[in-house]
Amino acid sequence: MIAKDPSWAQRFEAQRASLQGIADNYKQQHGRDAAERTTSTVSPIPVVFHIIVSSAQLALMGGYTGVQQRVNSQMEVLNQDFNRQNSDSTLIPSGWKPLYANVGIQFGLAHTAPNGYGTPGYEVLLNDTEFSAGYYNDYSNAKYSSTGGLSAWDNTKYLNVWCIYFADNSGLLGITTPISFTTSGTPLIPNAEIGICVNFEALGKRASPSDNYIATSYGSDYYDQGRTITHEMGHMFEIWHTWGDDFGLCPWDPHGGDDGLADTPPEGDSHFYNWPDTISGGTYYDECQYNGPTNTQPYGIASLDYLNYTDDVAMHMFTIDQAAAMAAMALVPPGSATGADGQGITGESYSLTQNPNLLMWPANAGVSQVLAESDLNIYPNPTTGTINITFNQNSTTLQNISITNMLGQEVQNINTTGSQNNYYSIDLSGMSKGMYFVRCNFASGTITRKILLQ
Repeated sequence: MIAKDPSWAQRFEAQRASLQGIADNYKQQHGRDAAERTTSTVSPIPVVFHIIVSSAQLALMGGYTGVQQRVNSQMEVLNQDFNRQNSDSTLIPSGWKPLYANVGIQFGLAHTAPNGYGTPGYEVLLNDTEFSAGYYNDYSNAKYSSTGGLSAWDNTKYLNVWCIYFADNSGLLGITTPISFTTSGTPLIPNAEIGICVNFEALGKRASPSDNYIATSYGSDYYDQGRTITHEMGHMFEIWHTWGDDFGLCPWDPHGGDDGLADTPPEGDSHFYNWPDTISGGTYYDECQYNGPTNTQPYGIASLDYLNYTDDVAMHMFTIDQAAAMAAMALVPPGSATGADGQGITGESYSLTQNPNLLMWPANAGVSQVLAESDLNIYPNPTTGTINITFNQNSTTLQNISITNMLGQEVQNINTTGSQNNYYSIDLSGMSKGMYFVRCNFASGTITRKILLQ
């Protein structure tokens, strides 16, 4: 981008230099940790996954069942990592523990699509289109239906994630176009391209040893813990790589840089793999350990940070300043944060937290007059085990019956495409007691009913 227009260099540097002021201002107003904020005005951010793969690539993901598992597990990882609930936090060395932060941003699968229909939070397009980096290196051709991809849903309400194969760089894990790339500076990236692109083989968290994920280039690890999207989501909320993207320099070197945040130590370049820790209570040193007589890395580099390049199993945390900078982007209204932001980026993602209705299944989303909602019966309700679904007429347009829990996770899916049946009996006795949604997805729309399993 800088090569195409050198003015971007100054804009990037100004934005990075503003992050500490943004973080400090947020901490002053909302407490040391983002978790101490008031939560009454925000809700989980609706996320939609646009999955564009070939039939062979879908098979590598485990088919449609595998897609569902990967999407569900990815959402769990995101919410754990952004809310200090990741179980591998026990691996954080003692010197880093005081910096382990709760961002306070929550995510949910979108269950109401822009057209009002119900959605599982993802859409799958099967084609053999190969996507390349494009003019801005953001794989824009995956983001438009006209070029073989899937167009973004309203990105003021939905956070869009495209899962694709990077045809010209198969080793690439992900790349993000944050809002700031489209709102200031020239040339402008089109607003429709805001969001995350991720390698389809890095989506979600491994559920089985046979699952297909990208192998790392060292040792026996895989990018299989969902940390690629955690990493990219950090960029979505405007934080930088921990080493500052300065081609291996230390901050005090000529032309050296930093990520703009004080609690991530100086770091020379990106760090890969899962190297053993060599510092008591810390990680390990790199070439930026010393600045004259001062040890600037008392606990080593931030190799365990989500914004480094280490293996998924080596990432465990965001720092306090990272959390505060991200929270200032998503959890406060635009213009309410003061300080040295300079770029007007605080509050830029706030609108994403103002659409709780998109997280809910629509009660009756766009069903045609051919099959009115009154033509569908589900009984008994409440039930102690089995439910019966009947139609007052045969329906050859019924595509599937999906049952999800209150978290939006699919627990059963029955493919009914082409069936002439007008009666289905479904056994729920093996499921936990509680409330569930039964969705009958027709070619023309969706009917959703709430049932109680006692």
